[in-house]
Amino acid sequence: MIYNKLLSLALLTTLVFLSGCSENEGDVGATSTVQGWHQQGRDCLACHNADLNPDKHLLYGGTLYKQAIFAEQNDLTKMCGGKLIVNFYNASTGVLDYTSADYEDPNSKGYDAKGNIFILQRELRLLTADNYNVQITTANGTQLAIGTNHRFNAADYDIGQPIDYQNRLSCNACHSKTGTVDPLYVQLNSNLCE
Repeated sequence: MIYNKLLSLALLTTLVFLSGCSENEGDVGATSTVQGWHQQGRDCLACHNADLNPDKHLLYGGTLYKQAIFAEQNDLTKMCGGKLIVNFYNASTGVLDYTSADYEDPNSKGYDAKGNIFILQRELRLLTADNYNVQITTANGTQLAIGTNHRFNAADYDIGQPIDYQNRLSCNACHSKTGTVDPLYVQLNSNLCE
């Protein structure tokens, strides 16, 4: 009897966890121009490297908010909208080593989700092991936020260690309301968000 209850509880817990990784949840449609909701604030790579098909795997991902403090991480009015670009500058040399603008798939539905920043792993397999200053900009190059000296070790994301200071692939694992540091937010002027 106790075994059946434990088994039922484990099954229910697993179903609740996996329901957050639906491939279709949050889709706003290919013809929509309005950015909508898709698991903002959650650990992107927990679904996009562990649960979803390989063509949906991410090398890097996170959510950009208009400010650091907000009541609800799913409130679309608090997220920075528009086309967001992620740049990786070598922390030692200042040279731009990678930009998400070079690794885009125009057919990806990921751009429909407001505030999401990411690079698809099928577009860029790994970042070279190094320290990077990670910059988020608008499509025209206006800086919205920057994080300095983030370490990447040229290894894949590990769902068993989402907060990995040697391989900072999943922004929201650390940068969240319940994480070790503030959520990613626009550090200059939130009016730059659409």
